[in-house]
Amino acid sequence: MSGLGERSRGDDSRRSHPRVKICGVTRPADAAQVISAGGDWIGINFHPPSPRYVEREVAAAIIAAIPIDRSVGVFVDRDPREVIAIAQSVGLRIVQLHGNEPPEHVLQIKSAGMRVVRAFRIADASGVVDIASFQMKARGLGAAADAVLVDAFVPGLAGGTGKTIPSEILGLLPPSADPESDPGDDRDLRPRLILAGGLNPQNVGRYIDRVHPWMVDVAGGVESAAGIKDADLVDSFIRAVRSTRSVDRS
Repeated sequence: MSGLGERSRGDDSRRSHPRVKICGVTRPADAAQVISAGGDWIGINFHPPSPRYVEREVAAAIIAAIPIDRSVGVFVDRDPREVIAIAQSVGLRIVQLHGNEPPEHVLQIKSAGMRVVRAFRIADASGVVDIASFQMKARGLGAAADAVLVDAFVPGLAGGTGKTIPSEILGLLPPSADPESDPGDDRDLRPRLILAGGLNPQNVGRYIDRVHPWMVDVAGGVESAAGIKDADLVDSFIRAVRSTRSVDRS
């Protein structure tokens, strides 16, 4: 299960552009528009304090509106049994853990047959060390995250803040896996790095040139209001990403 669909793989595959995740989708029509515009994943927020939170019934309708394996459920510090139950009830196959979940939670969710993205909110260099420590421990359990998302740290907020990661931290981020690699292909031991935090159509190209991520993630940067995606901004964001090259940094 790749969850991303097939892509052509030319001789220059390591110079392909990153994938795109549009997060905080709250309406089925917006999800369908994202996929039609060329987005790879849409994020559905299951964290009640978030202005982009949706109930299970709405989430199920969003998931049903787009191809299978394109939806990611975002959870923050929930019991893994609850995460699994919610994911199974609405048809999710990819889960994003956006709190302080330990590697054991990744193991439990992956054992239920789901892919896992583990998010890290980074304030300083110690946050980059935390990523390596987490993945090492998770690999020891046989359950490394399928992708690692990096976001800006804002006290008291789990994400969706519109803040960018400090520039001095960007160069410390680990080299990402090949942009053409799919979750489930563990031959490349580098993390599949997802870059989030304050991205928009105007700045995403600069951040890709600096970080060369496997995927970029945006929420507020393509909205007319919290949870309401602006089709023109979504199109502009995806075009900006497609115009870049995510060169391998190894």
